This record gives sequence, C-alpha cells and structure tokens, in this order.
Amino acid sequence: MTLTRPGVRARACWVGAGALVALQLAVLAVWPAPHLLMIDLQVYRAGGEHVLHHQPLYVGGVLLDLPFVYPPVAAVLFVPLALLPLPLLKILWTALGVALLVLVVRRSAALTGAAPAAGTVALLVAAALWLDPVRTTFYLGQINVVLLALVLLDLTGRPSRWRGAGVGLAAALKLTPLLFVVYLLLVGRRREAAVAVGTFVAATGLGFAVAPAESVQYWLRGTFAAANRISDVAATSNHSVGGLVARTLGESTPAYLVPAVVLGAAALAVAVRAHRRGDDLLALTVVGLASAAVAPFAWSHHYVWCVPLLVLLTVRHARLGVTVLLVMTAAVITKLPGPAVGPIPATGAISLQPDVYLAGFVVLLVAAALQLRRPNRTIDP
Repeated sequence: MTLTRPGVRARACWVGAGALVALQLAVLAVWPAPHLLMIDLQVYRAGGEHVLHHQPLYVGGVLLDLPFVYPPVAAVLFVPLALLPLPLLKILWTALGVALLVLVVRRSAALTGAAPAAGTVALLVAAALWLDPVRTTFYLGQINVVLLALVLLDLTGRPSRWRGAGVGLAAALKLTPLLFVVYLLLVGRRREAAVAVGTFVAATGLGFAVAPAESVQYWLRGTFAAANRISDVAATSNHSVGGLVARTLGESTPAYLVPAVVLGAAALAVAVRAHRRGDDLLALTVVGLASAAVAPFAWSHHYVWCVPLLVLLTVRHARLGVTVLLVMTAAVITKLPGPAVGPIPATGAISLQPDVYLAGFVVLLVAAALQLRRPNRTIDP
C-alpha cells in the first residue's frame, strides 16, 4: 500500500478499513466488559474528583487501590472529567481519541509531502487502531494519543509565537515529553524550547496554586521520581531501558541511567541529523519513541509514536519496515483471558517478549543512521 500510487483505489481502502473496524467490533463483542471499563480514564476522573473535594492524590489509591501517578496539574485539568456522567465521558473520550488519530495521520502524511485521499486516511487510521500501543490506549482510556497529537500538531503547525506550548502542556501532564525540549535546543529552535519550558512552568505553577499540598508532595518529596509507584520496575510490563536493566540485575537500580543516557543521546543525534536533512517526521518520531524507551517505566501503550512511523514507512514504500513494525506491534491475540492473563486477551509480540519494543527502537535507530549517512537519498528506515 502507498499513499500516492494511482492503482490503489478508494473502494479497496474503504473495504480494508471497514474490515479492520469489523474485527475490532468482533473482539469487543466477545469481551465487552473489560474493553468498555476504560479503567485509566476512571483514574483520571477520580483525580479530578479528589481535587474538587480537597482529598489527597498521592496517599493510597484514588480509585480502589489504583494510584494517581501524574503531576498535580494533571488532576486539576481532569476536573471537568468529574463533571460528566461516566458513560458519556467514555464515548466523548473515545471520539476525541479517534479524531486526534485522524489528525495525526493526516499531518504525518503531509510532512512527507503526500496528500492522501479520505479512503487512504481511513485505512491508515483503522490499521493504527490495531497496533497494540494504540489499541491498549483506547481500551484503557489512556491519554497517550492526546499527548502525541499535542506534540506533533504543535511542532509542525504554522509558525506562531505559541509554538512549543503543546510540548510544554504535554510535559506538564506526563514528564517524558520534556525530551522534545532538548531536541528543540539541539536543532536551534530556542524560542520554541523557551515557550515549552515556560508553559511547563506555568502549568506546574497552576498545580501549586490549586493543589499546593499535593504539589509539595509530588515535586519536593520525591513522589515524581518513584517509578515503582506505578508498578514493579522489573516487571515484564515495563518496556523501557529501566525495565531491561532491572530484570537483568534482579532489582531496580540507578545504574539504568547509563544505558538510558547513551540510548537517548544516540536517538537525539539521529533526530538532529534527520532534521538537518529535512525529514522532520522521522526526527520527531525518533524523539517520541525515545521518550518511552529511556523512561524509568514505560507501558506498551507509551509507544504510540509508532503511528507516525507507520505513515512514514508506508509513504516511503518501505515494505520491509512496515512488515517489521506490524509483526512487532499488531494486536494479534496471543493469549486468551484467564487467571494468568487477566480479563482481556494478551496481544502482540510484546506479550511474548517484554523487550521487543526496545529492540525494535534500537533497530530503527541503526537503520535510520545508516540511511542518513548516504548523500542525497530519501530516508527509508
């Protein structure tokens, strides 16, 4: 499939998109309850309720035994979620996610110079919904697609004095997008980096103003650095360098910072080179994936930057790259629900080997670096 070849007919794209959506509906029909639970969205909503009622965010769980792991300003911004009936909130949140996914696909294609027809966009969006990071984001009610859209649309939109604000807001909600600030500085986009930092500081200040005690707890008493509040860092659900190091050594240790810094530096070097060659989509995708790979803890759904990568590889006719990406991330059911798996089926290569995404990211870096060394060539990772 390509976005520009005339032989790809609109009808075939719509049929393919319809088939992929039908498969999603079939899975939903078989396991409706867990897929409609959207438990993380309920945690966000509970965080907003705790702010409304002046209840602590970081003592115990905010919803049953589930902790609130985001900065206090996130809970402040989640207050409107607490004002909506939960069924309506789930519908609106899902609709927002799909709409943003469409915008991400269209903007990613535009960055490559392609102008996809509506049927092609529909097929790409339907395919993206079957990537495990995206599928998991939707059934958990996660915020990852929102953060992806905030960063990508912000940094690739029309020039504006506010460019960088989306990055700053995304970083205020979840710290890992701060890596984009380093990237902006390295490529000379200092004003945008300053706007991002200013937005981050302003949003954090809002958190202190509205929830001062919780902000002190989070920022000044080390809560933000306690990765094991999320889950055991050595668990197979941690798909970052931190998880790999913890599993290798048998314990969580600050030693993970060494390979994390090395990998992060390599990713930034590749991203800077891609930017200088005019390939901003590759550059941003590498930084986005790196922000998950070098984090102390990364769930599989943090790797939603695989969506711009899917578009990039498709446009560049990189059939091997698309195949590898799909093999790694397609949400093919590998284990059925049960006591050892949970209420929802385990999907994708990530359920068989916890370091698949990390290894795939390293392969992407190597392939991109090799392509970028070739003079006057289009980059096909």
